[in-house]
Amino acid sequence: MSVVSIIVAVVVFVPALVWLAVGVAGLRGTLRRNRWVGVRSPETLSSDDAFAVANRVAAPGTIGAAVILLAGGLLTLGVDSAWSFLFGVGAAVGALIIVGAVSGYAVRAARWASSEDSDAGCSCCSGADAHDHDEAPATTKSATAGSDAAGSVTAGSEAADCGESSCASCTLRGACLGDDDTATSRV
Repeated sequence: MSVVSIIVAVVVFVPALVWLAVGVAGLRGTLRRNRWVGVRSPETLSSDDAFAVANRVAAPGTIGAAVILLAGGLLTLGVDSAWSFLFGVGAAVGALIIVGAVSGYAVRAARWASSEDSDAGCSCCSGADAHDHDEAPATTKSATAGSDAAGSVTAGSEAADCGESSCASCTLRGACLGDDDTATSRV
């Protein structure tokens, strides 16, 4: 076992333990908004709810990255080779990629959580199927799109609200599409 392997293992174990603690706290919902650990961006720091949602979304990936780092550190110490430090370096690179990816998803979730009205629900579509997430009738797109002959969204139509609702069910049902089937939403 070389000195380089020991140093690499220690350098890998420290963030592994931090990410493990942060991931577990995020998953349990006990991680409070702060400027030191967790997913921190303007979106996630905008409210306690956004921070909690973001860190709950990122938690499985953060825990997975911690496990990868722990495994890489153990392999670095366990393999008796001059090149064993590459296990720790590889684990660090993989873990950083994973944490970066889940952080991106977490920021998206925080944006969604901070823009959501608690009472709004799925209010962008009017009519009896406003809260129905099942397949919409075939007339939904043409009857509810509210577009003029050029395919642009007219003011006062429910499609003008596309991108404003948190559930996106209207987007999925085609209300944000004009007659020419091109996206006309502000999303």
